[in-house]
Amino acid sequence: MATDRLMFPRPQTARVSVERTPVEAECPSCGSRDVARYPVSNHLGPRMVVKCQACFTRLSVTRGEPEDMWPAWRSPTRDWPASRVG
Repeated sequence: MATDRLMFPRPQTARVSVERTPVEAECPSCGSRDVARYPVSNHLGPRMVVKCQACFTRLSVTRGEPEDMWPAWRSPTRDWPASRVG
């Protein structure tokens, strides 16, 4: 893991946004093909969602993979095996 996961600079813009990656899918609610995958924070913790951008129907919610770099503040020991000591 790189240190950029632990330390990051103060935003230089007035608004902070995330990149929404287009996904090849169709919304089951409205039929729109405008579907994107992006990071969110919710009551379950940091997650990656796939949502329709027209009606915001949630198609899936998953934990972020290391290549997603989400969350940026993830513990450096998160992937270490647990010890018997605790």
